[in-house]
Amino acid sequence: MTDRRKPGIILLCCAVFFLACCVPASAGVPGDTDGDTFVSEGELATAIQGYLNATYAGGIGGLDRAALSLAAHNTLNIPYGQIVVAVSSTGDLLQPSYIDGKGVPPGSLIYEGLVTRTNDKDHIGWLATSWEPSADGTIWTFHIPEGATWHDGVPVTASDAVFSYYYLKEKGLKNSGVLKHVTSVETLDDTTVVYYCDCCMPLFADVLATGPGVAIFPEHIWGDIEDPAKQSDPKYIGSGPFKYVSSVSGDSYKLEAYRDYHGTLPYVDKVVRKLYSSQDTRVLALRNGDVDYVYDLAPTTARSLQDKAGIGVTTIPSGGKAYEVAFTCDVYPANITEFRQALSHAVNRDAMCSIIDSSATRATDTVFLVPALAGDQVNEDTNGLYDYDLDKAKTMLADAGFTLKTEDGKNVLYGPDNAPVAITIPLGDKASINKVDEKILLVLREDWETELGIRITVENLQSDSSTYKKRIGETAVHFDGMPRLFHDDISRLDNFQKSPRGHNYYHFDDATFNGLIDDLSNTMDAAERQAIGDRLQVILSEQVPCIPVCSMDSFNAYRSDRFAGFNELILEDGGDINILSHVKPASTEVNG
Repeated sequence: MTDRRKPGIILLCCAVFFLACCVPASAGVPGDTDGDTFVSEGELATAIQGYLNATYAGGIGGLDRAALSLAAHNTLNIPYGQIVVAVSSTGDLLQPSYIDGKGVPPGSLIYEGLVTRTNDKDHIGWLATSWEPSADGTIWTFHIPEGATWHDGVPVTASDAVFSYYYLKEKGLKNSGVLKHVTSVETLDDTTVVYYCDCCMPLFADVLATGPGVAIFPEHIWGDIEDPAKQSDPKYIGSGPFKYVSSVSGDSYKLEAYRDYHGTLPYVDKVVRKLYSSQDTRVLALRNGDVDYVYDLAPTTARSLQDKAGIGVTTIPSGGKAYEVAFTCDVYPANITEFRQALSHAVNRDAMCSIIDSSATRATDTVFLVPALAGDQVNEDTNGLYDYDLDKAKTMLADAGFTLKTEDGKNVLYGPDNAPVAITIPLGDKASINKVDEKILLVLREDWETELGIRITVENLQSDSSTYKKRIGETAVHFDGMPRLFHDDISRLDNFQKSPRGHNYYHFDDATFNGLIDDLSNTMDAAERQAIGDRLQVILSEQVPCIPVCSMDSFNAYRSDRFAGFNELILEDGGDINILSHVKPASTEVNG
């Protein structure tokens, strides 16, 4: 491996490495005078000179010995100290069946896929240094770095990528479905692997990164494991920037920087993920200094931390869930397009945002994509077509054969079948977090029931996930809270396609739409893809399989008195491999 140390300054720095104490540093990275969080050779030389002057020549000021040691580690990119991350569930701790279950998420620090995905939808190398598709998108070639090794020192080669594909497929593991369009994988040499697909795959890199992500596993370890459902690798050998050290079942696990990592060495030496049973205990641990990083905070909790000394809060615009009113398009009366269109004018998004959380939500007037996430992929010509207008909703219902009557002082809507219109709305699953579904329902009752005369029955299934998932295919309307992933790219519009595999989430079926999704999946040119995406959004604006309501910001908090660069790294995203590998210690307290 290439020595990452800078020879010209090693002797200058050696004298400070043996010095260690727990004296807190001032704000920012010790030794960094220009605010870029990196201590250059010149800045370190100045700091050393200041220290020597203060210590031996009777001068004043300068860094103390411990802070000077931290500055030297920063300059030479030698890992230093420990960061503790609070997690909310055992699922965020190490799982023995990692290869079979959830793939390799962007937060993995041990295992690597070939690529990962950043917040702005860019793909960056993980294990791969570069990659390129064929002109028709059916062949993808990836290059891995020469000299890369597994955590036990065995070389990583392209053969490991070939093994990983066939192992997933031959063992029938869950993640094999992610690569269903891959027909074969082969090596060109030790650092080049080629994937052959049975169709155009313009977003193959995205599939590898987020679908839920496919890791490359060491053949010399997993080749001897016959039954991955019952056997695993107890040492968790991967190729990532951190390697496994130890764990306490159901409580925590510890990683340390892998000194022979093929990429840039982490600035932090150890990462501990520790389980806390509730958000309150995670936040208390942060405030007490027991942990350094918590994520997915409730908006009110994040606000309570914003003025606390030594704590930074990062707001990720639209980084949480996007909420919507979803129709089941083959269930009466949602099977009537005009009914769906009319109700689109009876959704008071501003009122919903106000009671969900006025400072953390923003109304969405697109047909599905969220502008803060999808950017210029949103077809602006389809925005704002369904403003909140109850009179317009009533007129459109009347034009569609519905009749609004007053009976016993209450509005009652009759359908084309001359029967009162009644819908059942199940509550539960992803939209029930922080009772968002109940808040949406509260506003809808005022408009749909009181004003439009629709009789609403509610089924509370928050504690019965399996029944809820069954019921949403049987009821005309339900609410959903979908992750940001589904609102950030036109490729996600395939959620509305009816395919040979069966119904989509909305039971929506439009032949033109289905064909355009097929065209999109077989188009490599970015401009052509955008044109198809614009047409898809026009169809959604006309057919209204769902009514977007709002998107919610997400919030993370960290010890700003101990680490520098957290805010920028969180916003750039790319998962923990970017955040925890590149955040810099800013205080000698991180050695505690």
